[in-house]
Amino acid sequence: MNWFKTIILSVHAKLVVICLITWICIVAIVGGLLILHRINSARPFQNNVVQYFTYILADLGTPPSIEEAQKIYTRTGLKILFKGKEEHWSLIEDFPENKNIRYRSFSDSDTIGVGRFHGRHFLRFNHETGIFIFEFSGFDQANDRDLPMILILIGFLTLILMGTYLAIKKTLKPITWLHQGVMEVGRGNLVHTLPQDRKDEFGKLARAFNTMTRQLRQMMDLKQQLLRDVSHELRSPLTRMKLALEFVNDVQIKKSLGEDIREVEAMVTAILENARLHHGHSTLNKKGTDLTAIVKDIVAGFENRAPGICLADHAPIVFDFDPARIKIVIINIIENALKYSSQDDPAVEVHFTTEPCWTRVTIEDRGIGMDQSKLPLIMEPFYRLDQSRSKKTGGFGLGLSLCKTIMDAHGGTLEINSAPGKGTCVTLILPIN
Repeated sequence: MNWFKTIILSVHAKLVVICLITWICIVAIVGGLLILHRINSARPFQNNVVQYFTYILADLGTPPSIEEAQKIYTRTGLKILFKGKEEHWSLIEDFPENKNIRYRSFSDSDTIGVGRFHGRHFLRFNHETGIFIFEFSGFDQANDRDLPMILILIGFLTLILMGTYLAIKKTLKPITWLHQGVMEVGRGNLVHTLPQDRKDEFGKLARAFNTMTRQLRQMMDLKQQLLRDVSHELRSPLTRMKLALEFVNDVQIKKSLGEDIREVEAMVTAILENARLHHGHSTLNKKGTDLTAIVKDIVAGFENRAPGICLADHAPIVFDFDPARIKIVIINIIENALKYSSQDDPAVEVHFTTEPCWTRVTIEDRGIGMDQSKLPLIMEPFYRLDQSRSKKTGGFGLGLSLCKTIMDAHGGTLEINSAPGKGTCVTLILPIN
């Protein structure tokens, strides 16, 4: 019973059953309608057509009389052409005499053939007295009578295919849920869960996905908690070290140790600030501020740094944000742009773009750039492009991580595009409303 239940709940089995039922319905309806149409129209006509034209020929007499043919035309609308060994006459106007009309066998009898030319229908009857050709005028009406049946057939097929589509769509709907879940996790939303009340493979996949996101969330929480705990624990030893440093008499040693202590203290401060913003322990101090004025003040502080900064003029952009933290973001980005540009490179460009609901600050340099494969990693805490982690090439690897956290706290986005030897373009996207 277990294997039978597994087969019944399988998505593959459901799709096979749906396709099989669809195929049976289409074959049954199409075959039934075609058989019904053949029974109602073709068979009686084929069985009686030879006898019918035998009566027509008897009425025409021997030899066939054109006067009798005229009477038949008056009664039935049947136009007749006769080709005998010695006699030839026709009631068919503009008969395509020199055209090659291809006649096909209409019944089991080889004496009757039907043909068509430019919408006109002809029937050829080979008789011992000669060849009779009849032109019909009622085929179009017969086709008109077939039209409702064809429309009904199309309607049935459309309904069946629509039902099949809806059934398959409902069966495969969890794929859409899974796609949305993967996109949410890609954005960093590890709280997103999938409906898991189904009993088939999709239900198992949803439960596995939810378990994976829960474990990832726990791992990230443990990582952040570890960083916070270590940072807090480092505060007290750093304070004691700074106090003990005051009693050191050697100026060179005092200066060197002081720089190391300040570096560690800055790293601890950055870790705690990142953790507070990431977990909501610290609220943003939002207020109406002119973003362009802040950027101008920041750029003025870097005016003596090579290769320089080119700031595009823009009208004031006033909206609610935390100016202190946005300053941290812009300073970090400009600092990196200048650090990884040489003196001979073009100046770093800063410009603004405004939209109804968003404003963009773009900071672009023409420095060394970086490989595209490194972009997903550079905003991770403690990640540095220089694997040797030399103090000459960078800080702690917390700057961009803190920038991303601040942008996320504002509901904004930090986008980075770069290529080796071509420079880096960083775009800060902030919501105005």
